[in-house]
Amino acid sequence: MKREESLLNLICVIGAAGFFALIAYDLFAGGSIISTDGLFFIVVPLVFALSFLAVPGMEFLSRRLEKRAAAGGGSAPQLAAAGGGSASRLAAGGGHNIPALKDAKGRAMPPDVNRMVAQMKAGKEKE
Repeated sequence: MKREESLLNLICVIGAAGFFALIAYDLFAGGSIISTDGLFFIVVPLVFALSFLAVPGMEFLSRRLEKRAAAGGGSAPQLAAAGGGSASRLAAGGGHNIPALKDAKGRAMPPDVNRMVAQMKAGKEKE
């Protein structure tokens, strides 16, 4: 799995570098940058390049947040509701603290899944 992710990141970075090279070529070879064609050939490859960089960027960001959480000794705060409440506030309403869920490989489940499970458990406790 790690090998496929590394290959995907490499392909995305190479694709983004190609689009940046196309932008640089257009800036140096094109006459007027502020023309309609010049703006089109700069903005469209820039959007594609940034979208290709989003895949490795998200993985880099998630690794960095995991390191920060591990260094801080606590877990990162998760959203409990669309209004921006914290997980501890939602758990305080239910009367007990709900631990973060893990999938089969030990990765943390997304915050929205934790919120839905907390709501289902709170509904069962009321009955």
